[in-house]
Amino acid sequence: MFRNGLLLRMFSQQRSILRRFYCVTGREIQPADGTPSSYFGLLKSATDAKEVLEFLPTISRTKQDRHVYTLPALKTLFELQKNGKSTLRSDQILKHPRFAELCQNVRFESRTFLMNDITECLKILTYLGVHTNSEIITVLLQLIRHQINDVTLDHIVFLSFILKKLDRTPLVEALQIALPMLLQIQIGYKLDHENVQQLVDLLEFVSQHKVNDRTVMNIVSALTLHGTNLSPEQATNALKALASFHNFLPQYGKLLQNVFAVLERDLDELPFKMLDYVLKRVLEKNLEHYPMFYHEPFLKRCAQYAVDHDIGLLNALYLLKKLNKISFLHIPLLDYIAAHAGKLSIVPTSGIITIVAGFSNANYRPPGWETIREEIARNSTITTGSIPWIRYNLELLSLDIFNPQLLAHWLNPQALEANMARNVLVDYLQLTELGQTLRLLYGGQYQGAYPAKHFVEKSVMLMLQNNDHPLLKPLEFAFGGEEYVSTQVVTEQGHVLDHVIAFDADGNPVKQCVPSVEGAGIRLEDVRQQANKLVAVLFLPKSCYAINVNRLRGRFALHVKTIQALGIPTATVSPVIWANLPESERIPFLQREVRDALQQTT
Repeated sequence: MFRNGLLLRMFSQQRSILRRFYCVTGREIQPADGTPSSYFGLLKSATDAKEVLEFLPTISRTKQDRHVYTLPALKTLFELQKNGKSTLRSDQILKHPRFAELCQNVRFESRTFLMNDITECLKILTYLGVHTNSEIITVLLQLIRHQINDVTLDHIVFLSFILKKLDRTPLVEALQIALPMLLQIQIGYKLDHENVQQLVDLLEFVSQHKVNDRTVMNIVSALTLHGTNLSPEQATNALKALASFHNFLPQYGKLLQNVFAVLERDLDELPFKMLDYVLKRVLEKNLEHYPMFYHEPFLKRCAQYAVDHDIGLLNALYLLKKLNKISFLHIPLLDYIAAHAGKLSIVPTSGIITIVAGFSNANYRPPGWETIREEIARNSTITTGSIPWIRYNLELLSLDIFNPQLLAHWLNPQALEANMARNVLVDYLQLTELGQTLRLLYGGQYQGAYPAKHFVEKSVMLMLQNNDHPLLKPLEFAFGGEEYVSTQVVTEQGHVLDHVIAFDADGNPVKQCVPSVEGAGIRLEDVRQQANKLVAVLFLPKSCYAINVNRLRGRFALHVKTIQALGIPTATVSPVIWANLPESERIPFLQREVRDALQQTT
């Protein structure tokens, strides 16, 4: 009895409290006094987007009342939805009958909105998924068009972002065309040279839109004057913008260097995802055409970030994959990945390929390599049709990982013919290298099929088309004349050796009187005489070397081993070293390299 009385008193108190705030009129719950101010108070305390809609005053309120609650209601709805404080999904909000009333109120009031209010409404409605062709979106876009002179530089950036999210309509496209033109008009007198964030935002905008060079230079110059006084986030966004320019003018160079300096200094402040994304954008540039984007200290800091922040194996592989793209070596990163080798069984196929490429590119074996090698070998059988399988097999062999099951799959004659049908020229060259490696270095272990002869002949034909031999004249000068240097010497296995020099037993160059057959080169068998010792000289492209260390990548070092397996010591010349040698040192350099190679046979 006592308990029942207590419950009755509690319910009575609750009803009393509720009466102070609400009255029930039919199906609609309204603030008791019916004033917008009481609804405004409810908005401040709302904990669910549902409340905002269900307690919305009716559309019959006066214009003055609508002005008070319309925008606050929409903004509160947005904040609650964005923060996950809603029992309604966005599509349920759009179907709610009170949301339609709210949009109608917004439409009624929109003619009194300032540009900030219009853009704010457009942002919220777009976020909620209101269709581009809806009446409310159309009204807001028309208002922007009519009030285009009120659009500021900040509005231009913001509107560009919103318009990208809308469907393509004539009105949307017209505004997208107008915004860059408006920027060009305003940039000279509205640009705030002290507002770094605005300058960065505008740089991003002009990198994605067609504007004149003068407009871009106004922004670039203003931002350059701030030196390295940028936050790491601002530097990241500026770098992404600079990487987006197809026409990178020399005048942008100083800003690019400033941005790299900021990131080199403050990279640790960035989250990994931001670092990973900006690195991707930078390395998407063709560094042959845009060498200014190769900044070695920045790349080193990115690689070291993985170690210092212990980002985990998968994230480290995301990073390594990007660095592999340009053959950038960072030994601590490889050591970090090696330390996680026990987890390779959970790494996806692409991750295994990345690990193999990383260690092969570096031609590097970390401490405890045998254990790591066994773990890689255990997970190396990848037969997915989309992988770069020839290169992958060469890289495995460069790490002395011999997988007969994998080779049997890829070199099956029927499968090979099907895979080579796409007729990619580099495939012929790499396939010939794979055959050479198996014949000359793994002949005792490999029992499977070899690439057909016509593939090798196609590879030789392609290599003989190279008429660029920068070492020919210097070698002739260094070793006695043109009769002493044979060029484009072809082996039975399909090698095409840039140059071959013969020496007698005393180490003196020997004349070679073997004429080349046009289109067929010189056969090694015609050059080789029992009493002579041969030395091959290869001028290897830059792509054969790591970009930041003058070290042959693993599969090209493997190629040199196949030549040496023929009993021909080989001297390799890096184009970077050659280009940096003073003219007076080039002949002595060649003589020294060839003599050092010759010593390998004595």
